[in-house]
Amino acid sequence: MRILLVEDDLMIGKTLLGALQRDGYAVDWVKDGQAGRLALDTMGEAYALVLLDLGLPKKSGLELLREVRRSGSKVRVLIVTAKDEVADLVAGLEAGADDYLVKPFSQDELEARMRALLRRDVA
Repeated sequence: MRILLVEDDLMIGKTLLGALQRDGYAVDWVKDGQAGRLALDTMGEAYALVLLDLGLPKKSGLELLREVRRSGSKVRVLIVTAKDEVADLVAGLEAGADDYLVKPFSQDELEARMRALLRRDVA
């Protein structure tokens, strides 16, 4: 199963990449919003899930999410961010995220949320 990780923090990205690969996922990791959009434009159908940070360079995660939803994509999106205000959570969900997880988080919680999303039909 292929996951797109859109995360600019190198430490968090490396940690998530390693953990997801150990769990058997194929992971494409990009470090800014423009690269995330390119990945979704070219391989969007291949991704079972997107892990999306909000505070990204070149294009915010929220802007990327809005663009992806406007394009009609139904890819599952789990926001993983340090933004912990209720207004941020509401904005992310209203923009089309399927779930929202605040950093720091436990790997166990992330994996449980991923499994829950992956159980859902996208069509």
